[in-house]
This record gives sequence, C-alpha cells and structure tokens, in this order.
Amino acid sequence: MALKWKFIINPNAGSTLCVKRWEKAEPIVAKSGIDYDVEFTAAPKEGMERVKKAVNGGFNRIIVASGDGVVNEAVNGLMQLSEAKRKAVAFGVLPFGTGNDYSTFLGLPWNPENAINTLLNKTEVSPASAGKIEQPDTGGSSYFGNCLDFGISSLVNIANARGEMSWMKGPFKYTLLAIKKLVSVKQIPGVVILDDGDPIDFRLMLLAIGFKALGGGMLVCVDGHPQNDFFDVFITENMSKFQTLIGIKKIHKGDHKYMKNTIYTQAKKIEVKLEKPIAMEHDGEIWEPQDISKHVIATILPKAYNVLYNTEHPSLKWLTKEELEKGVKPDGSPHGMTHWAGRTWQEKS
Repeated sequence: MALKWKFIINPNAGSTLCVKRWEKAEPIVAKSGIDYDVEFTAAPKEGMERVKKAVNGGFNRIIVASGDGVVNEAVNGLMQLSEAKRKAVAFGVLPFGTGNDYSTFLGLPWNPENAINTLLNKTEVSPASAGKIEQPDTGGSSYFGNCLDFGISSLVNIANARGEMSWMKGPFKYTLLAIKKLVSVKQIPGVVILDDGDPIDFRLMLLAIGFKALGGGMLVCVDGHPQNDFFDVFITENMSKFQTLIGIKKIHKGDHKYMKNTIYTQAKKIEVKLEKPIAMEHDGEIWEPQDISKHVIATILPKAYNVLYNTEHPSLKWLTKEELEKGVKPDGSPHGMTHWAGRTWQEKS
C-alpha cells in the first residue's frame, strides 16, 4: 500500500515556536519525495476532526507537529474511528511543543531537522494501548494515549494554560508552577479501586494512570509501556506538602516508586471516587473541577491504534511485531540510558 502522509501543525504550540520548527523540517519532507499534505489547526478541538477527515480521505500516516494538546485531540479522533480504519494507519508526533510528554515514549529528538529525519528513516509501526475515561455522573467519555492524572499536576497545567509564569519558557516552568501550587492545594479524600478489588482510602495530592510522563517530563509512570495491556498507576495516599515537594524532584527522574505514603502498581481498570471533584488532565486536555464528575473510571484498551516509534529509542525497548506475535512481554524498565537521561537526550538532540 502506498503511503500518504498528512502533517497537522498546531501553530500555537511551543509558545508559538511550532511553526518555525516546522519551517525547518518541511524542506526535508519535500526532498524526501513522499506523498504528503499539510494542514494547520485554527481552533480548539479541531485536531480531532482533521484526523478523522484525513483517515477517511485515504491518508495512512497521520503526523501531528505540536505539544500534547493537539496530540490528545488526534488520539481521540483516531479512537472515534472503526477498528479497521485505526489499524490501517499509523500515528506519529513531531515534538514541537513545550512539554512533549507523549513523545517521551516515542523517542524522537526535539531538534526539527533531527526529528523529521528520524520520523522518516528510523521509525517502525507498532500497536499501542489507549485508555478510555468514563464519567458516570456526567455521562462524559474520552480517550488518552499517555497519562491521565488528578491533583497538583492538573493544577499546574491549568496555571500554564492561563498564562501564569508566561515569562518562563521550557519544561522547568512546570516544576516552578508545581512548587507554587503546593502553597494553596488541598488534598481531597476519596477511594480508588483497582481491577474491581477492595477500595483503597486516600487523600489526593496526585494520582496518575498511564504509560510514561506528564507535566513537562515528570516520569510518574516510569516503568509503563504503551505496548502493555495494563496501566502503571501511582497514588499518593496521604502525603504532606513537604513530602510532595521532595517528590516533585524524585518524580522527574523516576525515583519516586518507593516513597513513603505512596503506591506504585499496575491495573487494567481504575475507579476513582472523590469527596468532591478536583482538576483532571490527560495528555494536555485539561478538565477543571466544575466540568467533571466525582466518579471517574479509566479502562485499558490494548492494541487500540498504531504508532510510529524510534527504533533507536535511547531508553525504552519496543518489541517488534514478530516478538509481539510470539507472546514476548514488553519491559518498561530502562534500556541503555535511564529514562531521565533518555528524555534529556530527546530535548537536547
């Protein structure tokens, strides 16, 4: 089957630097001789519809140049298509935003020229799992391809979207916003139920569900892998603000798994029931407390869609199609570099 590439560019990503990065990348695309087309998003949620239109129009390589927001829209667009259509295409990301958390597990470098060369010449197709979110109280539902989180990480993303600390650029901005939000954040009592087991009481500072990173490089699901048929889950049971401050540094390097008053585990279904709603975020899609329910259910959807990953990923080993067919299980632990070193390599390469 001939490959047809659709590049969807978010001009507002990366503090509006995405267009400049794309301008450096596109000449390489043009010289490559591939059959491609380019579109720019112009409004929120538009990425979802553009992806569906592209797939229905015969494009089988869907590439988003953006940060996590339009990436999330694209994943939701793909998940609204039939399984047959999803399996006929592959999804890739040029990490031209600020946080680029979804791209952490794909392994592409951030430099525009290196990113496009890697995408065109060093990627393979693999099935990847997605998560489905259901909100029984409101009837809402959506999907995510990387991480769903509640608590301080979501408050950080809301602050970033509102322009707090707009004078600062780069991923370190998320760390400073997290420290700022610690001053006023209040823990919300609730229970979490893993795979229909017994309820676990907790006071929410942070709960994260997914495959790798959030909040501009916080490796909260450090051992997660998108080829798994389960989520990695991190729960703060009853952490003080001081413990959380220490934890922010640990989470960035993936050193938080055994912190006191936390749980790091795996599950296929996670049910969260809170005393009252708190901010929620998945892959750059922000939900403020007034917009969500107190009751949220996340369920794994194995091999839900296809992605393009860097075969020379510096820290995450992806299994080939042949290995997956033989029943080999993914290993989300670091290979080669640590995940933190791999993430740093992506940012600087």
